[in-house]
Amino acid sequence: IVIEETDSLIFFYPQFDTLDLVCGAEVPMRDSSLFCCCAAFTAHCLDTFAHDNIRCNHVSAGILYAGSDESVCTGVFTFYDGKAHFDFANHAALDSAAAHHGMGFQQILILRNDSVVSSDSLQNLFRKSFVFRSLAEKNGKLCLVQSKDTLPYPQYVNLLAKAKVSNAIYLDMGGWSHGYYRDNFGKLQYLGEEPNPYSTNWILFGK
Repeated sequence: IVIEETDSLIFFYPQFDTLDLVCGAEVPMRDSSLFCCCAAFTAHCLDTFAHDNIRCNHVSAGILYAGSDESVCTGVFTFYDGKAHFDFANHAALDSAAAHHGMGFQQILILRNDSVVSSDSLQNLFRKSFVFRSLAEKNGKLCLVQSKDTLPYPQYVNLLAKAKVSNAIYLDMGGWSHGYYRDNFGKLQYLGEEPNPYSTNWILFGK
């Protein structure tokens, strides 16, 4: 993991070989994992796992699954053939990811091709200040970006734009904001709150 910091943001750049959306209730603690955190929204707190409890359609290990209410998702992230794709929500992107045995999930798009994406969805969700996290692309490299402190959503977006982030999609930071990364000594470093039994999906960078 390469880590860069500004006064307000921390950037994590996993030097990865694999990237997938791992679905299930347990935190995927794997020896080969470099960075793991929650990705899409979860619909309800259920005792059992179901793909249709993940917000919006998604692709895991090359298989397309139907999720729940898609009205909350304005963007889609896919990864296959070694390339990342950020786009507005559409089914064709996920179909392509599945056809190429890749991965993909839908969320709220923050930035696309250096332009801020207006999103009433997040404005309505976040009327208070929070710590924010997103999957992003900067200088052609994938990274995870997290604010160091709680702040209003518009300020977080402005900080991303000021840092020259070209693409960014929101990552779930609700009741399951847990995440971890493996430092250069192989030790796990934890992010966010403790994991809970209602988590459903994780973006996992690995070697």
